[in-house]
Amino acid sequence: MNTVGMIHTGTALAMLGLIALELRSPRFRADSFEAGPRRRRNWAFFATSFLPTLVVQSAAAWFQSYLPPLVRPGALPLAVDFVACTLVAELVSWVSHWVKHRHPFLWRFHFQHHREEHFSLWMVTHTHALEVVLSGTALVALLVWLGFSPLAVQFYFALYSVLLTYHHSTHGYSLGWLDRLLVSPAYHRHHHRRDGTGNYGAALTVWDVVFGTAHWPSPEASIAPVGLRPGAREPFGYRKEMLYFLSGWRRRSS
Repeated sequence: MNTVGMIHTGTALAMLGLIALELRSPRFRADSFEAGPRRRRNWAFFATSFLPTLVVQSAAAWFQSYLPPLVRPGALPLAVDFVACTLVAELVSWVSHWVKHRHPFLWRFHFQHHREEHFSLWMVTHTHALEVVLSGTALVALLVWLGFSPLAVQFYFALYSVLLTYHHSTHGYSLGWLDRLLVSPAYHRHHHRRDGTGNYGAALTVWDVVFGTAHWPSPEASIAPVGLRPGAREPFGYRKEMLYFLSGWRRRSS
């Protein structure tokens, strides 16, 4: 097995391990297997979550083959290349996330991720496929164009995938002092609170700290309600949520 294959295998195993641990939660099991609109919504999002990932991966391979980079890939040691790639990717993700919470039209492609009131790994799949394809493709194009090596890009997306799964867990995991650097479930849960603001980091807290949007969770954060504010007009249900951007409704996220 080559290095890229090992990265993909390790990422998949880590994510499967987190899912297995999530099954300890009665609420997660209920949202997964008990009949009702929440189960239908969850599995519909899950079923369509693979295609955008495949499209972005295919785009990355195409860009690496045909997009001329500014800097020759491999010019930096892999460790330095990976750190630089991660910081750039996280900056782009932070800006994208911040904008989606402030632009009324772009919010229509992001509210799905905040519509759920049960904080769990299901939220990882609650995304708009079109938004994932466009933002993911733009990000990999930028990383390849800047000359980051394919391995550095693969390592970043592996880190991102595992941490994305990790910090949406219903369990209060903590990595101790690393919670100041890596987005933890408590840190990201604050972002999902009905009254939550800030904490836009995807994998790292770095850019939240730089831009003053980091809010470190308090002990009572684990019981604060998550989801949209009462009276929200955004629909609930896979088909309605996917087509919401076509409607004439306007709403600015706070």
